[in-house]
Amino acid sequence: MNVRDQLGAFLEKLKRLAAIAFDLMALNLLFILCCVPVVTAGAAAVACYSCILRMLRGKEQGMPFGAFFKDFARAFKTATPVWLVLLLCMLILAGDYFYAVYVAVPVNRFFLIFAIVMAVVLLAAAAWVFPLMARFENTARAHVKNAFLMAFANLPRTISALAIQAACLLMPVLLQTIFYVFGWLWLLLCFSGAMYLTAYVLRKPLQALPPEKPEEKKEVFPEFP
Repeated sequence: MNVRDQLGAFLEKLKRLAAIAFDLMALNLLFILCCVPVVTAGAAAVACYSCILRMLRGKEQGMPFGAFFKDFARAFKTATPVWLVLLLCMLILAGDYFYAVYVAVPVNRFFLIFAIVMAVVLLAAAAWVFPLMARFENTARAHVKNAFLMAFANLPRTISALAIQAACLLMPVLLQTIFYVFGWLWLLLCFSGAMYLTAYVLRKPLQALPPEKPEEKKEVFPEFP
């Protein structure tokens, strides 16, 4: 390969990276806007993951606005109850943590350990449930059951996904000096970037599951026994 071909290949890769970055910025904005009512955050996450999974499969989709809202509408009925139950459980666990650390004297270790362990378990399942909803059609109950099973069947990937999400969301605290300079980039990519990296980590197990139909209709992913 001569220098001209190498330069052309480099520019093509740069163009591809720029296209991915712009798509992620658009998805980040859409996700934030659709999370404003709070109750719609679950459907917004599924819509964002749906667009990202198509990006990872190399399917050209142009600007993601239309596809995002189509996926959002399709996922709303299934994702919303799952998200609300997850949010309620996390609020209860936050209350247990507050009681154990700031109310109980001395610190109530039982409630503290219970809150931390259950929060990790729920977050592990949450790392899978929305990508599964983006990949397959199923009932809310089946998605939750499959998410728990997939989370523990692929524990290293689950831990990696949780670490990525925590690092992205805590970056303003962990890297304060750098954040002062590049904080604007974090605002543009914080949520969609975390989802993109999460989907990349979970992509192999998801691809190992029954493939999607050629016409892009999601098939039912049966419950595990």
